[in-house]
Amino acid sequence: MSPIKQALIIALFAHGALFSTTASALSELDGKTVTFEELVGKGKWTVMKVWASDCRACRASAHHTVDFEATNPEVDVIGISLDDTSGKADAEKFIDEQGLTFSNLLSNPSEVDKYLYTTAKESFIGTPTFMVYNPQGKLLAVQPGVVTAEALSAFIQKQQSAAEQPAQPAS
Repeated sequence: MSPIKQALIIALFAHGALFSTTASALSELDGKTVTFEELVGKGKWTVMKVWASDCRACRASAHHTVDFEATNPEVDVIGISLDDTSGKADAEKFIDEQGLTFSNLLSNPSEVDKYLYTTAKESFIGTPTFMVYNPQGKLLAVQPGVVTAEALSAFIQKQQSAAEQPAQPAS
């Protein structure tokens, strides 16, 4: 095989590998890498809140997510800070100041946008953004903006009720 043909095959393989990877670069605060898929679908509802330490709406509404977690212990609540690993100190300060008791991860807007586009064909708009997954790990909702504890609870209750309804026979 000629060197040019071999280089072309290697380049095509690398290009395919680049675009076939899962868009889910998340880091735990200790540096361990995790994927979105590892966090959902464990037989529990999961609510992810995407936030940033310099987001005024995130700061003003953090208590809603803390309240939701406190009143819904059966739901996994996960925060995703867009401060990335380079802004870990800012993220940790925000977590402490806001009293976030749920798990928080680090990412960046580009990775969240790639993930949302791949999974929901939606672009990332900004912070805060909520993602709600059913117990099977299916993404059911992407909601940018402030969401109250009551609204999150009502959404999950409505989805649970709909899932429990028997299928109606076709007429």
